[in-house]
Amino acid sequence: MSEADASPRERLVDSAIALVRARGVHGTGVAELLTHSRAARNSIYQHFPGGKAQLVEASTLAAGERMSGLLESLYVRGGAEGLVDGLVDWWQRELERDGFEAGCPVVAAALAGPDLPGVESAAGTVFTVWCAQLGAALAGRGLDADAAASLAGFTVSAIEGAIIQCRATKSLRPLDDARVQLGALLEMRLGAPPATGATD
Repeated sequence: MSEADASPRERLVDSAIALVRARGVHGTGVAELLTHSRAARNSIYQHFPGGKAQLVEASTLAAGERMSGLLESLYVRGGAEGLVDGLVDWWQRELERDGFEAGCPVVAAALAGPDLPGVESAAGTVFTVWCAQLGAALAGRGLDADAAASLAGFTVSAIEGAIIQCRATKSLRPLDDARVQLGALLEMRLGAPPATGATD
């Protein structure tokens, strides 16, 4: 769907994701959301009766669903190792494209604070889903469920932490380091990746 075809609700969600990525939840105001989305003044409360908090909650879940789709496609193409490597590649491209100004909207939502419990809860839900996806991929490579869940959680934490460092230092080095160290860890825990395209 093109931007021109998007509904006001979809434009508001897209704008909330973009602005929260760059400015955080508390740095994103209602006026900015309306300007960025080109939505009418009453649009937020028409589509999100709870106001900005409900919009950011919805946008956090939407961002999580989009990333889940990316994770699935990366896994289909490259297995567990390809998922991790592809995710690092994707984030490096995103950070360079935005001049290190935009990070993960789910991290921003997680830092929203106790006055926005629905937003924090949405971030927790997204992280749980991502960890479950990666955990399932790792379990498919032979790890038991507990080990797969633990390694998945650590991997998500390592990549998200590296993204934060990249923004602060204006450098891709933290993600390069995460790639190398996570790759070594996955190789140690999983062994060599399964052969693909084997011939008779």
